This record gives sequence, C-alpha cells and structure tokens, in this order.
Amino acid sequence: MAAAFEHFVSADVVADFLGVARETVLALARRGELPAHPLSGDSKRLRKTWRFKLSEISEHMEQSQ
Repeated sequence: MAAAFEHFVSADVVADFLGVARETVLALARRGELPAHPLSGDSKRLRKTWRFKLSEISEHMEQSQ
C-alpha cells in the first residue's frame, strides 16, 4: 500500500495550527527547533522560504512533551 501524499504548507498555516505568531514559526525553523524544509530564495530575495508538513510538526510536538 502506498503512503498518502502530504502537501507542504506555509508558516502561516503552521502558526494557525500551533496558535502562535508566524514570526515565531520562522524563528523556530531557522534555529532548527521545528521540522522545516527550506527552499532557496530567487535572485530577488536572498532569504529562504520555509515549507512545513503538519504531520512532522504534530509528531515533533508530541515528542517534545
């Protein structure tokens, strides 16, 4: 049986999921304290874009408690 496909979500979605500010999600991702997948910025933006999987966030939160 094949694994279910899961879409990546934005920091805004994770912030809503966790009940925190978007900036908090991004700071945790930058520090490696939240499972995240960085995407390189294009030539106009030199900063990274972060994407997340809610299943990874949920599992991380369960293990952190």
